[in-house]
Amino acid sequence: MKISKEKYMPWLLVLPVMIIIFGFTLYPLFHAIYYSTRNTDLKVAEDAFIGIDNYRRLLNYDSELAEAVGRTLTYLAGCLAIQIPLGFAVALLLNRDFKGRRIARTIITLPLAAAPIAIGQVWRYMYHYEFGIIKYLCSLIFGSSPNWTADPNWAMLAIIIYDSWQWTPFVALVLLAGLQSLPPEPYESATIYGATTLQKFRYITLPKMRGLIGFVALFRLIDLVKTWDPIMAITWGGPGRATELLSWYLYRVGFYYFWIGYASAISLLFLYSVIVLSTVFIKIIAKY
Repeated sequence: MKISKEKYMPWLLVLPVMIIIFGFTLYPLFHAIYYSTRNTDLKVAEDAFIGIDNYRRLLNYDSELAEAVGRTLTYLAGCLAIQIPLGFAVALLLNRDFKGRRIARTIITLPLAAAPIAIGQVWRYMYHYEFGIIKYLCSLIFGSSPNWTADPNWAMLAIIIYDSWQWTPFVALVLLAGLQSLPPEPYESATIYGATTLQKFRYITLPKMRGLIGFVALFRLIDLVKTWDPIMAITWGGPGRATELLSWYLYRVGFYYFWIGYASAISLLFLYSVIVLSTVFIKIIAKY
């Protein structure tokens, strides 16, 4: 029987990619599902099938998990509330014609080029209560400075500020690309009819940019939910558990307590939460 090369060649070409996808995506997912049904505990070499007991434990209110979810939602709201408006404002500024615009666009990309864990160490020293420059500037301007990383009331804000510094440029660059793709005709017509700059922004720019703003918000939401590097570099989840997000709680359960089964169940909850949030965002974006 003669094998047709044209029939099987497309499958052979995509086979390496399919193997990579299975190895790095599907296999870990199936592995997590498998362990989520077991009480695997590496400390005592225990491993037995327990069905949905790990999920039952989640639903029976794990107080530490609930607190981690609450802190994660606070973190998400704080970061998005800063990064989206500020990034849009920077994009509007860079969309204007001024001297040095290309240099400014290059400069704002520098935070994106830095490794999060490395630059997080820099920010940890900037937040230092004795010799940190942020403490010095706050004392110079306001007369005093909080202990950013040791005070539970300020530690979360410290992480939000750091993340906003690093990722607001990304938001700005994406929205800048959207602004430059807008057709000029509506603005020309609005100018002829005497529309002000604010009216152009409200009735032309903002409606046309809503979809892209929603897309950027979705992208940042997915990335923020799995935030881990800044926590490790700056606070290690502290002080106490003031900055212990869901990702850090998952890390603590899996790699401190070695409750692999329960950690797998939490990771799947993590995945389902991201899928639900993404679906809601996509439906909202689709309206625009």
